[in-house]
Amino acid sequence: MIDTINVLNGLANEHRLRLFLVLLERDFCVCELQEILDMEQSRLSHQLRLLKFYGLVEAKQEGRWIVYSVSEEVRKNPVIEAIRSSTELSPSMKGKITQVRIRGIRENQEANSRREKHE
Repeated sequence: MIDTINVLNGLANEHRLRLFLVLLERDFCVCELQEILDMEQSRLSHQLRLLKFYGLVEAKQEGRWIVYSVSEEVRKNPVIEAIRSSTELSPSMKGKITQVRIRGIRENQEANSRREKHE
């Protein structure tokens, strides 16, 4: 079980909090998060590492992608529920998430890779 101190330490940074709120919407790979958050890859990876260290996100390999997500256990944490209900993503951030979903970056690159292998 994730404790309150880890939640508060993990989310005590504006970039990590915004990143975490995006991951509460759905799972994403780093390239998708880069596009949504307008962050350089090295900074984003560092923030993801810290969120993982604090037990707030999980990383799993999906093909050639490492996909980051928030577990159900973390989602059900009372502190997380309070943060989620009192903190909202901006409309522009929600729009970027929708654009990334529609474009299907991960899915399109996987399809292109498979197509290149067969050519």
